[in-house]
Amino acid sequence: MSTSSLDAAWENPLRDPRDRRLPRIAGPSGLVIFGVTGDLSRKKLMPAVYDLANRGLLPPGFSLVGFARRDWEDQDFAQVVHDAVREHSRTPFREEVWQQLAEGMRFVPGDFDDDAAFKQLRDAVEELDSSRGTGGNFAFYLSVPPKFFPKVVEQLKKHGLAKGPEGSWRRAVIEKPFGHDLASAQELNAVVHDVFEPDQVFRIDHYLGKETVQNILALRFANTMFEPIWNRSYVDHVQITMAEDIGIGGRAGYYDGIGAARDVIQNHLLQLMALT
Repeated sequence: MSTSSLDAAWENPLRDPRDRRLPRIAGPSGLVIFGVTGDLSRKKLMPAVYDLANRGLLPPGFSLVGFARRDWEDQDFAQVVHDAVREHSRTPFREEVWQQLAEGMRFVPGDFDDDAAFKQLRDAVEELDSSRGTGGNFAFYLSVPPKFFPKVVEQLKKHGLAKGPEGSWRRAVIEKPFGHDLASAQELNAVVHDVFEPDQVFRIDHYLGKETVQNILALRFANTMFEPIWNRSYVDHVQITMAEDIGIGGRAGYYDGIGAARDVIQNHLLQLMALT
């Protein structure tokens, strides 16, 4: 048997079929970020997109569309992404990667209740389909305060953006916190699922994507030094400390409406405690 046929037949016995992390280059697709001028987008999302491109995991025609209340042109948006990437990306900045990514960048100015802006967004998506070959596959990332989730989702439905051409896919990515109590979470669920099917919706907490957080379980169960002693017989107590050096920054309005406790304690810190 040839080496190539052996490679084709081999499967990693340790790989869980539920593991959705990218084992290969993504297919034709694009990403629309609502609230693209916010803290999360500048520090996490846009640098992460660049890092994927830098590692060769994005398709050549990948496109990035930003939606926010700024009077920008496409080149202004590209400059903002450029600056965010230079400051926060985890992989070295390469000009050739940046140029290829920048060709697929578009910006749509407007409010979430602005029908003209959503029509412009649909035109941008259709233009990218033809010029960049995204195949009608788009994910919509709601990097906005939770009170805007229903409005954005309803606008996507109203303007025909929630459903793509035959054979393509659409996804909605919704950040925590998801509602402020059980009733509001159920109400938000009803609004979202009126537009997207359950398997089209990703409710995420970006904190769980951090390598240190993901490594806790491996450190606990796969490390022969820690595994026998990581239990109540040897551990006296656990302290979870959140130490940030960036301060409130531009997040004052967000925290004023959401509350720092609900933003980090019930999500990040309780999850860390549960994993530990």
